[in-house]
Amino acid sequence: MLNPNPTPGPPAAASATRDSARALFNHIAETCDLPPLPAVAARAMALARDPDTTTDDLARVVQTDPALAARVLTISRSVTYLRRQPPRTLHEAIMTVGFQGLRKILVAASARATYRADDTVAQTLWAHALATALGADEIARAAGGPCGGDAFIAGLLHDTGKLIFHLADASAFTTLKRFDRTREQELFGASHDAVGACLAELWGLEDEVVKAIMFHHEGEEASSLAASVSYADRIATDIGYGSVLGERARLATEPVDEASAALGERVQALFESECKFFD
Repeated sequence: MLNPNPTPGPPAAASATRDSARALFNHIAETCDLPPLPAVAARAMALARDPDTTTDDLARVVQTDPALAARVLTISRSVTYLRRQPPRTLHEAIMTVGFQGLRKILVAASARATYRADDTVAQTLWAHALATALGADEIARAAGGPCGGDAFIAGLLHDTGKLIFHLADASAFTTLKRFDRTREQELFGASHDAVGACLAELWGLEDEVVKAIMFHHEGEEASSLAASVSYADRIATDIGYGSVLGERARLATEPVDEASAALGERVQALFESECKFFD
């Protein structure tokens, strides 16, 4: 768990160099109880990187965790990952989405399992995570990127630091607004974006995904992927899927540009059709 009496936090993520980012990650690793990637998921992800691995090899590993296998099969039927017709078996699912697609699904399945169904705050955070992921994925697809790729995963994990804060100290977490880096560091010794990035690194995700999570509040100043996540985060909050229940990114009186309104409508429709695949 997070240290209940944290020492002053390390430098804010916004100004972190690689060295200070490493110091920050070391600090988080020492003070946080970050959820590890499930052992079967970790083994399968490692196999997926091996060019000599076969579909049968991967299926055999994933099948050793029936709950994970069932979730992988269900998520593979989502339009986020679907390439052809819905797969009927785990083997078909892997054939359908490919090895890289499977790695992303394993991350999505593992992430979903950390949000308890009987926890209202966790479910609010999960809805925000999924809506942001769908929004980031739409932005990436419009730019010619792959469906269910890095943008989806970065969006899905961008606020996992908030979940970890909530699980560590629910009472303290309720005092936080949508984003207050100073207050987060006072309470938990780090900001949620840095904690989420540390978790993504622990899970072996790509540097670009880790960077996007760590700097998603800085947007284009960090990377195009961070900018996509930042934009998707705002859209998700605008349409009612904020990380804080009932909070919106804009006031009701503030104008919404046509492109943002259209993206919000697409994300809303996708969320309503896709959320069942991740439950």
